[in-house]
Formats: sequence, C-alpha cells, structure tokens
Amino acid sequence: MCCNFTKVKETKNGILIYMNHCKKFQLSFNNLHFSLDILELETFKDFLRKVDISYWENEYENSIYNKKIPIPTLQKNFIILIDRYELFELLSLLDFDTEKKGFLTFKDFDNTINFN
Repeated sequence: MCCNFTKVKETKNGILIYMNHCKKFQLSFNNLHFSLDILELETFKDFLRKVDISYWENEYENSIYNKKIPIPTLQKNFIILIDRYELFELLSLLDFDTEKKGFLTFKDFDNTINFN
C-alpha cells in the first residue's frame, strides 16, 4: 500500500480510500478488503444497486444463515453473503459522488443519548 492516500468515505463498518500514486481504491468492509480501479468500483456499485433484496430474502427464507443476499465472485467456491442492512451501508459507502441531505450516518450516534 502506498503512503499517499485520501480517505473518501467512512461508515461504521467500512472505509473507502483512494490511493493517489497507483490510482486505485481500497475498500474495507467488515472483514472484506477490495482493491479496485475506478471501472471495477463503478461496476461493483452498479451490481449492488441492482440487487433484488426481496427476491433473495424470499429465496433463502429457510436458510440456516442470517445473511441471505449473495454476492458472487470469480472463484466458484466462494460467495460473499450479506444482509439488507450491510447492503445499504455498503451502497452508502460507495455513494461518494453526491452529498445526500437528510440521512443520518453512524457519526450522528457517536455521542451518548440523554433521555430526559
């Protein structure tokens, strides 16, 4: 990893950084880590946007696993499983082009809540 990088966006479970020297993005989310160029990043983002959450949750409603949304990989014996909340967070992490107003992020909850 080169030393010259820019933090693009961060969520509770992930971080997206841009490596200035090699022109790649490093995406870390939960226990996954990806190194992507801009085309790969946009393709991944487009794929995630097209995921039909209801379909996958219905398809695997009787699964023993809590996470029901599969993300295929090129390695035929390896599939990434996520749940709907992880998908939303991942999309939020990758959506750095526009600043959305009105949505809360994990940083909004960093302070202690005081119930009076």
